[in-house]
Amino acid sequence: MPELIRRTSLLEIKGQIEEVEVRVVHEDGREHITADPVWVYGDSIAVLAYDPTAKTVLLVKQLRVAPYIMEEEIILEACAGGIEISDLSIEEACKREAQEELGCQLTNLQKIANVFINPARLAERAHFFLAEYTSGDFNVESRNLDDDEDIEVVELSFEELRSLYDNQEIRCPRLFMLTQALLLKSIGI
Repeated sequence: MPELIRRTSLLEIKGQIEEVEVRVVHEDGREHITADPVWVYGDSIAVLAYDPTAKTVLLVKQLRVAPYIMEEEIILEACAGGIEISDLSIEEACKREAQEELGCQLTNLQKIANVFINPARLAERAHFFLAEYTSGDFNVESRNLDDDEDIEVVELSFEELRSLYDNQEIRCPRLFMLTQALLLKSIGI
């Protein structure tokens, strides 16, 4: 059974970066102590908005420093964000984020997964959803972006998304997993 030995705050910036030390004693008596830095930020949502009739998806594109310094690239992402105290539910957080980032209303939310996005370093549970929107019924001027956001909305066809997937060009893990879920849904597995 794991035992928390200590949590030490190293830095407070958009959450806490803590060094966490945990002891595990295995059934055979072996003992292992792990000490790792962990970013404690809060839970999040990610949603892939799709139109089943027009066969399109809405994605976001914004500069993220990590991919840029590694590959000088701006990647496509699923709509995502933190769950706020004012959100009445995780589904409401999805709808709010879609309005803020994509400028659209979502319907028929379907929860796909609840995962730790990076279990080695992030204390964040990400709640993944597929949700419907109506192509052509989004308004980028109605968005309510945070001050630090500079988001471009990109509408792609299912075929374009599938091509990105097949050619290993999806670089965002949230978008990758949600694309897989949409592909499974569309072929009825």
